[in-house]
Amino acid sequence: MTRRAGRGWDPGTRGLGGGLGASRRALFEVVEHNLKDTPLFFHVFRAEGDKVGKEGGTQELREAFKNVDVIPALCNVIGVSQNPQIRQYAAVLLRKRLNKAKHWTKLSINVRNGIKEGILQALINEPEKFVKNAIAQFIGTIVKHEFPNKTWPEVLQFIQQMINSDNTTDKELGMYTLSMITEISPDQFLPHASSLVYMLANTLNQLQNLSSPLSYYTLLTMIHIVPLVEGDQALANLFTQLMPRVMDAVRALVQTDEDKAVEVMELFDDLVESVISVVVPHIKPLVEMCLMFAANKDLGDPIRVKALGFIGWIARSKKKAIVKHKLVQPIVDVLFLLMSVPPDNEEMEEYFIDDESSTPMTCATQTLDILALHLPPDKLFQPLLQYVEPSLQGDDVYKQKASYLTMAVLAEGCAEHIRTKYLESFLQCICKGIRAPIGVVRNAALFALGQFSEHLQPEISHYASELLPVLFDYLSQLCSQLQNNGKEPPGVDRMFYALEMFCENLGDGLLPYLPTLMERIFTALSPTNSVHLRELALSAVGATANAAKEGMIPYFPRVIEYLKTYLAHDQTDDTMCLQVQAVARTVGSETFLPLANESVQLGLKLVSGTDDPDLRKSVYGLFGSISTVLKEDMSSVLPTIVELMLGSLRSSDGIVAHFKEEENNAFPVYDDLSDTPDEEDIENESEGEEEDEDITALLKALALLIPKCSELIRMDEERGVVMAALDVYCDLLTEVKRPVLEGEGHRDAIINCIKDVMTYKTECQDKEDEGSDDPEAEQDEMLIECAGNIVPSLGKAVTPDDFAIYFGNLLPLFLAKTKKQCTMSQRSFSVGTLSECMEPLGPRVAQFVPQLLPLFLQLAKDESDEVRNNAIFGVGEMVLHGKEALYPYPFICYFLPINVRKLNKLRVAGHAELFVGVKALSAAVSKEANPSALDNICGALARMLITNVSGVPMDHVFPVFVNYLPLRQDFDENKTVFRCLLHLYQMGHPMLQKLLSPLVRAGLVVLNGQQGDKETLELVSNFISMVRRDFSEEFNKIVSDLPAELTPVVQQLFSS
Repeated sequence: MTRRAGRGWDPGTRGLGGGLGASRRALFEVVEHNLKDTPLFFHVFRAEGDKVGKEGGTQELREAFKNVDVIPALCNVIGVSQNPQIRQYAAVLLRKRLNKAKHWTKLSINVRNGIKEGILQALINEPEKFVKNAIAQFIGTIVKHEFPNKTWPEVLQFIQQMINSDNTTDKELGMYTLSMITEISPDQFLPHASSLVYMLANTLNQLQNLSSPLSYYTLLTMIHIVPLVEGDQALANLFTQLMPRVMDAVRALVQTDEDKAVEVMELFDDLVESVISVVVPHIKPLVEMCLMFAANKDLGDPIRVKALGFIGWIARSKKKAIVKHKLVQPIVDVLFLLMSVPPDNEEMEEYFIDDESSTPMTCATQTLDILALHLPPDKLFQPLLQYVEPSLQGDDVYKQKASYLTMAVLAEGCAEHIRTKYLESFLQCICKGIRAPIGVVRNAALFALGQFSEHLQPEISHYASELLPVLFDYLSQLCSQLQNNGKEPPGVDRMFYALEMFCENLGDGLLPYLPTLMERIFTALSPTNSVHLRELALSAVGATANAAKEGMIPYFPRVIEYLKTYLAHDQTDDTMCLQVQAVARTVGSETFLPLANESVQLGLKLVSGTDDPDLRKSVYGLFGSISTVLKEDMSSVLPTIVELMLGSLRSSDGIVAHFKEEENNAFPVYDDLSDTPDEEDIENESEGEEEDEDITALLKALALLIPKCSELIRMDEERGVVMAALDVYCDLLTEVKRPVLEGEGHRDAIINCIKDVMTYKTECQDKEDEGSDDPEAEQDEMLIECAGNIVPSLGKAVTPDDFAIYFGNLLPLFLAKTKKQCTMSQRSFSVGTLSECMEPLGPRVAQFVPQLLPLFLQLAKDESDEVRNNAIFGVGEMVLHGKEALYPYPFICYFLPINVRKLNKLRVAGHAELFVGVKALSAAVSKEANPSALDNICGALARMLITNVSGVPMDHVFPVFVNYLPLRQDFDENKTVFRCLLHLYQMGHPMLQKLLSPLVRAGLVVLNGQQGDKETLELVSNFISMVRRDFSEEFNKIVSDLPAELTPVVQQLFSS
């Protein structure tokens, strides 16, 4: 485009008109006179005067701007230079220099007025778009300074005049200018927000061509003023009315300029994030429009990805609306279609969005993951299974791939639903997929298994006998292919991902499969294989060691040989350190000792030869692991290691600098805790003073932390952040206890946060959930659980009297989640939390017995194993802590399968009330097959016996109780069981001597399997020792009849 004749202005001396007739040569004489011998002259003008200078630094520019004539000279450059790059550069320099108010106000009034007058004309005259951008941005900077004082009304008049013009070019220029300055200074338009939105509405509604630049600039302006709409209902209503027209404009832009369409669709995202009420009435047409874009393979990836991203936003924020408008099925239709598209590279396909690129396929997978995290599983599974089931049976390999990806992304968000309804059938499908001959299917199935292994523990470990052989077969094929042609097979990363995730979470259950697994790994570790494959295999060694622990000892000599290969050569990454430390921690000190010194030398060599903070972190982890092996033998290298650590502490690597003079400015949350420059550290004269200062510091920290967590819980939009803040409350109450509640308003803050979460009043929750009986997403239930988990910890931090008040206020919220229509996880969580509250309620349990006892007994018959477990545990806790208050309720025997003959004996013996209860539930409980539930029944009875043994008909109940020992699964209950047995032993109860043999055997099983913590094992040992002391003859007979695996336990117990 040919530039019109330049007309400069000298705002410093003559205002806008003074320099309008100056020729280009005259201008250069003025500029040269003003700027000669300054760095800025070199920046702006070269020998020819028309080349942009790129040399020089910020400091030189600062020096140049000390010349008062520089600003006027740059303004002239904008008006007259023939080189658009120079005009742009001059505008940028002006904007940068005058961005701060102090630099603007230092200019004389004449100069400021001259700039304000001339810059608008320069904008009109400028033919180049990129220069217009720079000038408009400079105008925005001036607006920021002038609008608060209402000293530049001309700019609004200019914009309004341009936009209201009949000339299309003028309209576009006016709206363009408005879009630019609202981007830079949106807050300055707050007083004019209403008239501004009306002007935008009129412009958009009058447009004939919605794909025009004027439409585009109007939508950009709307994006920039979204912060002004937030909190203003009148403006929000205007935006709401405009949404259909906005959608029409977006559709039009998609047809003519997809890049612009992508840009203006940001409006929808911003509205969802800031003013979602604008979007709510239009969710259905918006989602349908985005689905149309996403499914259109003729459109480019960016617009399709943007459309899918908006659907994800809606799923996070308004999931109920998606269900209400019956949008789940059409969304699933499009997502599965996109996930079924053939990839460009089948063997290296990415399934999720990464930092470098996004495709419709990866974004579809990500969006389905979001749906799984936010929608109730029942609403999502049925539409998906309509695709998954026939696709797995069909011949289209890409639909099969999509089916396995679907299973994979459901694993986290719908874990409980899969566990209870689909785990076995899904795993059968995945095993079939891993055996598939087609790589694209096999890789997706392996990925699904890895996701299941990560998110569906511990249930998936029960299928080890079915899954591991499949993985081993594939690993065997991989090894055979390596031996035959030396070529690394495709998809090996997916295979090792699945293998590691499954094995590491298997624990001792891996031991039967360890020989086969290690043989395969050793083959992959062969030096003839690629570095990449050996890294994967080495990582698998670490994962296997974490699971198998001492079980790795037989394979350690071969592991050493492979590790020595790496120890003997320079390493350039942290993989080696991570795996060595994993092995060091798990195989035992004596086994690892031969490699320990070499590993230390490896670490010293690596850390001294690199400045990489990540590698140093890994090496320090290695030193920590090896110290558990070498102990005092680390002394020779300890000074060197400590010096390196001190150096790292002094280093700024990895620290994000805050360019403030005071630490308080960089970290304001710690204002009250920071030392002032004048403070001195004075050694305390006594430990008492130190403790007082510690408490004072703690209280100051809590005074900052508790309100901040409350703010995050109520106002943050990210569910993960809110859950983390709730966990902070729980951890503080558990570890710090009462001091957490001493600050002003702390109790109310914590309790109100619990209430707000459980009544769906926080920002991260869909307000439509409140009072709704519709099912929730599992992640929403997890949020509720995080809030509920605080309650028992709160109880342990206050007195029973205080807690009874809080508990009574919160109780209705928990009871509401025990209804029959609630999900299994809701019922389980609620009754579990209530059960854990019995201990801190202590004697105040009595006032809640009439309300909670029937609930516990009812849920003890629930169809869910987990709910029954928690309910039975609650009964036991209520008995233990309610004591006398529970004596009128001989219900505990309800849980024991006593036969009818014994029931009749109870009636004859005068236990009529007990007889009715026992007969009512004994038939149901006698069918109990769940081992954990049976263990909890034993625990509940043990608590009853500790509390009121006289209230239990021991002749009939105790033999049945003993018959269910040892415990099968819930080994935490061993502590209560053996505490009960010791209690009965010390009472000298006659029933105990009759059943010494099974009781001693049960105790030896506990000791042999280490089925409990240290305190539990001491209780068991004490019980057995007392039996041996007081009933030596019976004890010797019991020992003589023990099975072979228990005899060493007795020998070890009494050897010392």
